[in-house]
Formats: sequence, structure tokens, C-alpha cells
Amino acid sequence: MISVMIADDETLARVGLKTMIPWEKYGFNLVAEAENGKVAMELALQLKPDIIITDIKMPLINGVELISALREQLKDTKFIVLSSYGDFDYVKEAMLIGAEDYILKLEMEPEPFAELLNKVKGKIEAERSRHKEERADEWNKRRNLPALREKLFQNLLFSYYLNEDEVQVQFNYLDIKLHPENLVCLLVRVENRELYEKYGVDDRYVLTYGVTNMIEEVLQNYPPAYVTSTNSMEFAIIHSIKAGSESETKYAAEKLAVHVESALKTCFNFKCRIGISGSCSRLRKLKSAYRQASAALDQGFSELKRTIHHYQRQLDAGHTVSFEEEFKQIEKAFHVLDGEMLTEAFDQFVRKIDDSRFNKSEESLRGSCWTLTFMVTVWEKEFTGEDSDRTAPLASLEQFRTLDDYRNWILELKDKVISLLHHIDDGKNIVARAKKYMLKHYDQDISLKSVSQHHNISPNYLSSLFKRTTNENFIDFLIHVRIEQAQHLLKNSSSKIYEIGMKVGYPDAYYFSKIFKKVTGLTPQEYRNFQK
Repeated sequence: MISVMIADDETLARVGLKTMIPWEKYGFNLVAEAENGKVAMELALQLKPDIIITDIKMPLINGVELISALREQLKDTKFIVLSSYGDFDYVKEAMLIGAEDYILKLEMEPEPFAELLNKVKGKIEAERSRHKEERADEWNKRRNLPALREKLFQNLLFSYYLNEDEVQVQFNYLDIKLHPENLVCLLVRVENRELYEKYGVDDRYVLTYGVTNMIEEVLQNYPPAYVTSTNSMEFAIIHSIKAGSESETKYAAEKLAVHVESALKTCFNFKCRIGISGSCSRLRKLKSAYRQASAALDQGFSELKRTIHHYQRQLDAGHTVSFEEEFKQIEKAFHVLDGEMLTEAFDQFVRKIDDSRFNKSEESLRGSCWTLTFMVTVWEKEFTGEDSDRTAPLASLEQFRTLDDYRNWILELKDKVISLLHHIDDGKNIVARAKKYMLKHYDQDISLKSVSQHHNISPNYLSSLFKRTTNENFIDFLIHVRIEQAQHLLKNSSSKIYEIGMKVGYPDAYYFSKIFKKVTGLTPQEYRNFQK
């Protein structure tokens, strides 16, 4: 029931209020009455009633002073003011500081009085229901927090695209404190797998959970940093490093890696190798950082005495095979649903496996196939709505021992992906064709209207499809394509800044520089200088 207290210095007024309506019938419980403001204050703090009906003028403490004093301490309590005709200035002040409503004593009748009480009661019950839902939501969030964070981080590391604003919303909801400055990925890979293989399936899950918890304890000394299990006995750490120069960032990342390596050895007798990516300043670049960390392990595979490896930008083609370009092609093909582009990228995978100029390791091939599996399953979920089992193909990878095993697996995966392309709905196919057109004609003066005309659909329909299927605006994607191409030209050509702007569809050099800085955080010249 809703608890009610009456505060009025007039005895007859209190008696009249108590007898005016059948309180219990309406769901109210009169818990106290007070003859002045001071007594009302003491009783209110003790009983914490849901509703206080208070006279505006009382000895010692008046109604306005009572409401003002209790407002902060009894945040959920509602106040109804009793007043006379000459009290309107007090009533106005009481309403300003939080009173729900007021009643004129001389005009008070049972029916309007009961109606007012029920209105306030409804507000109290609605607030209670909302608070209950919020507490339930918070409880469920806390109970599922590790799983929710793991899912989000795996999407960040393996998805071909995620909307940055939506990720930030999820970060806020899951209380993730990462900020997109000096983001670094560390990939921890346990080497002595024979210890892991001794465990059964259930025990392996417990072991993975234990290792994750141990790493989380280490990360408490390096905030903000988070860990997620990516594969069996492989763990990715995402860390925002507060450091200035590149050398300081490397030192801070290696310090964390040494701590994790030592803890794994002490707690589990695990030997591990850790790859460290370069730093990035965009959340959507985390998947590239993960690949860099994996490439760092590949690059350092032959360095038996070292266990911590930093990603090197200049790869030696004769050292260890890398599939970075193939990943990018597959990612682009997923964007535009291009079967020919996908086929060529998968075939290039196989050609590199067969190419004797590249040194291949079992770990690097398995790691690349793991990444490929996650990319495909995330894409499949996004574009077909089917949530396939990621563990099945991963389990088969554990059994591979020859290059033919890997090449045949990749060819089978290619056939599966090409088959899935035929089940994409028409809306997503239209958006894919529009993206393909934009990727080809980004250097021209294209717009939503021109692209929609090219595909014989209305601009509004294309805009709606774009937002619904990608959670991204048409113009945002066009800017992303142009700036990405501008970055490539700034790194790999000697063209002048204004020339590059024209090549990517921005004939106005000032506007090009403005858009480039908004997206990357650097001017074109600063970006070019940073790449040297």
C-alpha cells in the first residue's frame, strides 16, 4: 500500500482529512499525523512515507521549508500542499521546489481529493515499476557482463565493419572505458598445447575461463585494458596506452606483455608467445590491430629465444606468409557482395599456400584460418540472419597437419560463401551494388540522387535501404571510401595534397583537408609525415 502522512497544525483539519475518504479501500495507509512542521520533519525522516500532505502554514517549520528540507533526503516522497486563498505565493514556491499539486482547504471534497491522491499514487507506482525494471536490467547486465563484453570485442576484432557511434553506445552500456587513443592489441598464444590437450571439453572451458580471469587480474594494473578469448588457448588484450611517442607506447605494451607472460608461467606453467600490434586511433581499426598482432607472431616464429614480438611494418616476403591483402579484399567483397572478387581472394590464399617462396608455419596458417572463419560467420549473421556454429570449422582446423589440409579447407569455405551469396535478400543486394558503384566512381561528382538514378530506384528508397541494412548513412560510407583511398595515395604516391583531393572526389583542397582531419584526426600533410 501507499503510505501517507498528514501534517497540519489544525486538529479539525487533520480529523477532516482522515475521515474524508476510505483510505484503505483506495490502497493508502495513513502512517502518521503531525501537529507542526518540526514533528513532521522528525516523523518523515523516520517513516519515509510515500506521500506527505502538508499545510502551507505551520508553526516552527512551514510547508515550504518542510518540502525544501526533505526534498534531497526523501527523493521518492511526493508532496501535496494544503492552502488557503491568501497562500498562493507560498503555493507557487512549493510547486517550484517539487510539490505535486495543491488543495484549497475550503473547497476540498471527497471525490476530487481521492482523484488527486490516485493520480499521485499512479505516478509512484509507475516510478516503482521503472526502478524495478532498471534494477532487473542492471542485474542481468552485471550477471552477463563478461559474455556481453566478449561478444562485443570479438565483433570488433573479426567483423568486417562496425558503426563507431553504436560501438561507443555499447561501451557506455557495458562500462568499457577504452578511448580511441593509442589502442594496441596484444595476442597471447599458449605454446605448450600438450597441457591443454589433456583436458576434456568441459575442463578446457574451465581452464580458458581461469586463464581469462588471471589475465584480467593482471590488467587491473594497466587500465584501461580488456581481454577476450579468441581461439583455444589464444587471448587478445585490447589496451589504451597513455603514452606520447611510439617508443613509449612500445615500452608500455611490452611491460604488460612481460607481466602476462610471467603470470601464465607462475599460475599455469604455460609457455606463451605474445604478438604486439602497432597503435591505432580508431575503434574500427582494432581488427587490423589484431591481424598485426597475429602477423607479429608469424614474423617472430623462427626467433626461438624471443617470446614477445612487435609488429614490423616492412614485411620480408621470403620470411613468413601473410594474408593481409587477401583479408582486405574479402572485406571489400563482403561490402559489395561481389562473387568474383571473393573467388579471386580465396584463390590467392591458396596460391600463397602453394608458393614455395613463402615460409609457412602451422600456427600462422591456423591463425589466419581462424580469422577467416570469424570474418565469414560474422558476415553470414549480418547478411543472412543465420547464426552458424563457429566452433565446428575451428575444431576441424585442430586436426590439420599438411598444407593440403589447409588449402582444401579454404576451397570448401570459398564454395560455401559463394553459395550463401545467392540467399541475400534484394534490399541488401541493391545496397551492395550501390557500394560497388561508389567504390568504382568515388573520384567523380556522385550523390545519392545520381547513384539511385543509376540503379533505377528513388533516392529516398536507397537512403532507407542503406540505413536499414548497414546502420550507416549513404554519405558516411562515401566519405569513408574516399578518405581510405586518400590515405593509400598519401602513403604510396608523391602527388601533391590538392591533387590527391581531386583524385578522390574533393576538388576543393580546403574542404578535402577539413573532411580528412575530421575522419582521421590528422591533416593530410600530418598523415603523410606520420607514415614516413
